[in-house]
Amino acid sequence: MVYWLDFVYSPPWFYGKDIAIDIIGLIIVLLIGFFSFRNFALDKKNKRHFILGGAFVLLGLSFIAKILTNLFTHMHAWKFKPFLINILGKEIVASSGLLSAFGFFLFALLTLFGFYIIYALSSKDELSMNYVIIAYFIIVLTYFTRFTYFILYVTAFVFLLAISRRYFLSYKKNRYKNTLWLCLSFSVITLSQFVFIFTSSNPTLYVLAEIIQLIGYLFLLVTFLMVLRNAKKKK
Repeated sequence: MVYWLDFVYSPPWFYGKDIAIDIIGLIIVLLIGFFSFRNFALDKKNKRHFILGGAFVLLGLSFIAKILTNLFTHMHAWKFKPFLINILGKEIVASSGLLSAFGFFLFALLTLFGFYIIYALSSKDELSMNYVIIAYFIIVLTYFTRFTYFILYVTAFVFLLAISRRYFLSYKKNRYKNTLWLCLSFSVITLSQFVFIFTSSNPTLYVLAEIIQLIGYLFLLVTFLMVLRNAKKKK
């Protein structure tokens, strides 16, 4: 339990609600991944759809890792410890802090890989910037061995800020409504990662960050539905 408190600062009254919000986020990213894979099946020449689908599947897996870790952690607060000991054994429950640390590490790794792939797809023409981001990514992964929670959100913020900037520049160039929605969606998610950075100072900020992140993913789902609708109209 001590390890987990180094990473997540969800107030006790928010236990369970945070899991519900993450389940909604999980459904959204998996739906987007499904839409991307379906587009690839219709047009297999465009491999970007397949790669994008893979990125959102990674984000989905990151949500699963976070949900399972939170479930295990919250059970302690929900007075289920005797039940856990009977099911899992005293040794496993005693090492729950280490399991929580591993769960967070897996969540962080999958999240950053997912965001990085989306960034790479959105900025294929900016190779020099890609090299800088990759170098930063490698440094951060090395630093992750210390399990410092806010590094995840700082890195995610950098990736998402770059993604939002890319879509904003694209919108200025082509004025496509869908591009504007993509920019708005990723900007909201970017804001959520910025708020997550400061959750150690105020647990209420964790609640705010979760809500902002959910709004961003909802915007993203609406955007993908708009893209699908427009594609059907063209057909």
